[in-house]
Amino acid sequence: MKLAAGIALAFRSIARRRLRTLLMMLGVTVGIGSLTLLNAVGEASKKESMKRFKNMIGTFDTIILRPGAGRTRGMVSLTNVPGTLKFEDAQAIATNLPGVKQIANLQNAFDIDIKYRDHADSTAVFGVSPNWFELRGDDASNGSLFSEQQDSDLARVAVLGADVESRLFPGENAIGKTIRIGDVPFQVQGILKSRGAGPGGGSLDDLILIPIGTAAKRLFNRDYLTMMIVQLKDADAADANVLAITNLLRERHHLTATQLDDFTITNPRAIAAQVTKMNSTLAKTLKGVAILAMFLGGVVIMALMLIGVSERRKEIGVRRGVGASRGDVLWQFATEATLISCAGGFLGVALALVGLGAAARLASLPLQLNWDVLGISIALSIATGLIFGIYPAWKAAHIDPIAALRA
Repeated sequence: MKLAAGIALAFRSIARRRLRTLLMMLGVTVGIGSLTLLNAVGEASKKESMKRFKNMIGTFDTIILRPGAGRTRGMVSLTNVPGTLKFEDAQAIATNLPGVKQIANLQNAFDIDIKYRDHADSTAVFGVSPNWFELRGDDASNGSLFSEQQDSDLARVAVLGADVESRLFPGENAIGKTIRIGDVPFQVQGILKSRGAGPGGGSLDDLILIPIGTAAKRLFNRDYLTMMIVQLKDADAADANVLAITNLLRERHHLTATQLDDFTITNPRAIAAQVTKMNSTLAKTLKGVAILAMFLGGVVIMALMLIGVSERRKEIGVRRGVGASRGDVLWQFATEATLISCAGGFLGVALALVGLGAAARLASLPLQLNWDVLGISIALSIATGLIFGIYPAWKAAHIDPIAALRA
């Protein structure tokens, strides 16, 4: 049988049995649609999680140091951590460890009262070293960031997050205006570009940044740090640098071999790897469910085609009687199964595209169709038709034409 004639005959047979065809397509449609949609949602969720995580830490070639040996509860700030990390510790790390590129220092406190004229607010205030902006990739959307000289001069200047600006200066230019942070006057010098949400969904724009020298001596009156961010020259040497920093700090803090560290070191790359692993595990589980749906769809195709073979015994007998070979019958039924499975696959992709639009609006995620997965999905639908249609086709090809005509 010629290829075109066989496909045309398969199409005519499918068209005569619309209800059964729809039932056979259903399982494949659900499987392919689910596989395509869940993959897109999973990839978008992973990218969004990594984006938010990177928004919070800035870069992955860093090590984060905090005081308290992990015993601190809640958000780390000046009010709830011991003063075990000093400015001198940061200087020692930068000076003595060759693997360190630079260190950004931080003092922070939360729920600090902020005032501008008759507007009152409370937010997080971060005293940061000027290289904090470079390390995190921050920039000003308006005005400018503060400099090393302003930090050395203990200048009372502030850079506002976008959320703070919108609350304190609705419809007004904040640059050059004076606000009071805990009753200390500061001049607004710049507005940070928005960073959006962090990993937990909280805003990263609800903060005020001031020079760390000013924070330590004119606002917080503290000589210890709440965080250091150590940027490495070689991100792949993070483990060796963590060990070197640990040894140096333990020596500086005069800790004996039996004493616990009085600081905590976090490797953002390790945390990012855990986030990626969790997302990958969830994605694999969801894909497994979708593939199971496709398998069940294939079983439905095989079962209904076996029923169809029994019902079409006379048709098969007539075809064999007028000269069709077993190969022709085998080809016809295998083609029917493959066409039905492919149609189910394309319908599943179409439904997935509709679902992507709805999910993007509901989840506020930039969902995109993964063309590699689309190709795999179509290949799976073809394979499903062939695998689960071959046995019914073989049964049809081996029906005795004489017995079929007598039935």
